[in-house]
Amino acid sequence: MAIFDIFFPKHCPVCLRPLFPDGRLICPTCAGRIPYAGSPACFLCGAPITEEGEETCANCKNGRSFDRGAAYALYEDPAMRRMIGRVKFHGEVQLLDYPCRDFALRKRELLLSLGAEALVPVPVSGKRFKERGFNQAEEIAKRMQPVLGIPVAADVLFRTGESSDQKTLTRVERRENLFRAFRAAEQAGGLKSVILVDDILTTGSTMNACAAALKRAGVRKVFSASLLVVRGAEDG
Repeated sequence: MAIFDIFFPKHCPVCLRPLFPDGRLICPTCAGRIPYAGSPACFLCGAPITEEGEETCANCKNGRSFDRGAAYALYEDPAMRRMIGRVKFHGEVQLLDYPCRDFALRKRELLLSLGAEALVPVPVSGKRFKERGFNQAEEIAKRMQPVLGIPVAADVLFRTGESSDQKTLTRVERRENLFRAFRAAEQAGGLKSVILVDDILTTGSTMNACAAALKRAGVRKVFSASLLVVRGAEDG
């Protein structure tokens, strides 16, 4: 038992209680409390589908710039909201260890079948990166990489600057704002297919804008992998 683990134990991502220093990443009882996105799921974004016989959710019914997607758990669940909040605003990235590994294991067959050459994190703004010291999407991708064996490429997609506050814009203005917010590096054109990784997918507008930027650079196929997904969001 390492001294470090005694004084600085890891915490369960669900209940946030300290874990015994024996290699556990989650409490045994809490492992059964993960609110998985479940099935049937949207073919494009992985969000739960409530309409019987539909292949896509309401947000994806008109198509996407990304070609297929998967999601892990529901953002509406209080424990998941609390967990991702502790990661983003308190720097507790260790809380991602279990859910990211579990996500990669549960979706491994699907994600590997896509033939992706890289995991591409959705970038945060320079302001957010300075505040937090990390990009949560990149932290998620790094934790999925050992299970999938797909390298992380954090240098092929960038934000062009500080975008306008989405909350003050109309739906059309939001799309245009996001369309201008991302650009892909020249080397992205050398990739045939990639998996975009993000922490939360609401309507998928950000993921869609990132996928469009990658395809403009020459990437042929773009897939999405969202740790958390919002069920039935109408805008955002």
